[in-house]
Amino acid sequence: MNDKEKFETLFAVCRSLAEAGQTPSVGILRGKAPFKVSVLEAIEVIKRFNQHQQREAEKPAPKALSDKERIVELEARVSQLEQAIGVMEARLAKLDV
Repeated sequence: MNDKEKFETLFAVCRSLAEAGQTPSVGILRGKAPFKVSVLEAIEVIKRFNQHQQREAEKPAPKALSDKERIVELEARVSQLEQAIGVMEARLAKLDV
């Protein structure tokens, strides 16, 4: 297991701890990890996890659209998709010749 895979596994453990309402700590992380983890590794992962959580908390929540706004947005997306399908159909027609 390379360092990136270790980090991702430990980060997932931190995420599951947070979802369960626990604050990730060095001891808990080392105990829950499926492999041996040094104290320094645990500290680094927890530090990055906390930074990630802080950035997520600072992101503004997406504004709720009114039904009318959602309809307008969806109609625009449908129009774009119809145009893309038209282009693909034209390209397919050229290939069938």
